[in-house]
Amino acid sequence: MLHTAQLILPILAALLFLWCAGCCVLGTLRPAALRPLPPGDTPPRWTWGHAAAVCLVIALVWQGIFWTAALVRYPDLDPVAALQAQYFGNTDARHYVDLAQYGYGAGEEFPEQYLMIVFFPLFPALLRLLNPFGILNWYVLALGVQVPLFAAAGANLYLLLAGRFGHRRARWALAFAVLGPGCQFFFAPMTESLFLLLSTAYVLLLERRRWALCGLAGMLAALTRAPGGLLCGLAMIWLLGRAICRKRGDGAGAVLAVAGPPLGLGLYFALNWAVYGNPTQYAIYQKDHWDQGMGLFTETIRYHLHYLARWWNSDPAAAVYVCAAALGIIFLVLVLLALTARRLPPHYLGYALAYFALTAGATWAISLPRYFSACFLFPVLPAVLLRKDSSRGVALVVWAGLGAVYALQYFTHGPIY
Repeated sequence: MLHTAQLILPILAALLFLWCAGCCVLGTLRPAALRPLPPGDTPPRWTWGHAAAVCLVIALVWQGIFWTAALVRYPDLDPVAALQAQYFGNTDARHYVDLAQYGYGAGEEFPEQYLMIVFFPLFPALLRLLNPFGILNWYVLALGVQVPLFAAAGANLYLLLAGRFGHRRARWALAFAVLGPGCQFFFAPMTESLFLLLSTAYVLLLERRRWALCGLAGMLAALTRAPGGLLCGLAMIWLLGRAICRKRGDGAGAVLAVAGPPLGLGLYFALNWAVYGNPTQYAIYQKDHWDQGMGLFTETIRYHLHYLARWWNSDPAAAVYVCAAALGIIFLVLVLLALTARRLPPHYLGYALAYFALTAGATWAISLPRYFSACFLFPVLPAVLLRKDSSRGVALVVWAGLGAVYALQYFTHGPIY
């Protein structure tokens, strides 16, 4: 049974991916081949400020949940100590705080400092910028800064999706984004909100042909997380589609937009070189210490199936929340993309496929719900696929239920990373 699944499921995933890739190529070269979105939606109704206010309230509610969980779980500790014990013990969050305080290097200001080059520099740099003299508590700052970051990111997400898919679908997308498995990382001391803010800003500025600002947003996105470098591909697909449709007005300034994300990656490689004399030192540490490297998502499916069977009796929590969660989110994303591929803008679809291939192709991908949460396209897919609000509501209830179970494991220090 296991061997059959390890053969069939990767093939199925590859076929779904190839179908989506074909739709992306066809939609770029022959835009008329795309199906129009179903009627019945409305143009954007919220301003950026209105959307930011809604997302600010959502973020404050989630932050209240975060603080409450810490105080309930550690009632004998003071609030800051409870916060540290709850959110900085078993995830990468503590590494960003360490980097903000001490920076990169091979010293021993904190444990395994030499390994921390694997973490991209923008989030710790932001914390340092907001707390240059170390007056504020670093742990409170790392958590609290997520509120304005998500408010801005959510507003960008609404404007981006509402402009393409309509007001109602964009609102549903926000609901799917903040209630599903992995959504809690938007409000945790991690990089999801910052990356969503910068990647959506990049696409908004690109489509408005604000080339210099677009390039800057792309550079910063690539300094936040590795998928930020993929934004240049999104820009190239968009520009190619416009050229085929003979739309004018792009000019040489578009080079700035395309060059921004590779420049950000180049600066990260330069950081590696400056600290260690090797521009790809991060890859060595990732492979040696976390067994992470570039791979194929089909192999990810195979090894998660293997560990799912292996851990089912010995470590059921890891089997469910690491392996089953990874397999479930891989096929959910692929199925949704396949069913909506001909209704999506090719540059959105191409970016989503590249994002999927990069993140799901890691050789030890144990946090896929978190990784996928930061791709701006994924939350709107159910709203595009489902025509009626009643169907969307049922899907959201199921999704929120899964998100609640996943978040509960996170708050109780289950295998959620």
